[in-house]
Amino acid sequence: MILSAGDGMTRTAFLRQVWEQVINAPIRGAWIDNVIAQSQAHPKGSFADAGRALERLLAVGADRRDLNSVVGAAVYEAVFSLLYMLDDPGVDGGEVFMLHESLLSADPSGLEGRPESSSSD
Repeated sequence: MILSAGDGMTRTAFLRQVWEQVINAPIRGAWIDNVIAQSQAHPKGSFADAGRALERLLAVGADRRDLNSVVGAAVYEAVFSLLYMLDDPGVDGGEVFMLHESLLSADPSGLEGRPESSSSD
């Protein structure tokens, strides 16, 4: 999933692309199976614990549509917060170019999203 603003993309077009490629993507995609497969292939990888959690939820009868709804709401909240933070307080000198490349390394736990990085136990 790559957002490309291209030359002259309007604010409206950019936000529509965010909805299509980020917020609504889980509803259309095979994200659940992809997260589980990635977790199985890389059990110590970033967010591998999410794959194991999804397996447990499906095993007890969780509905995939319900999971899509929950994830869609969480993604919306994350995007909203990110866009707000880019505006207020913003990034020093407007240095927002290529921030995605530094996101995992900014995990406060130092675990880059790997299992136990979000543990509050």
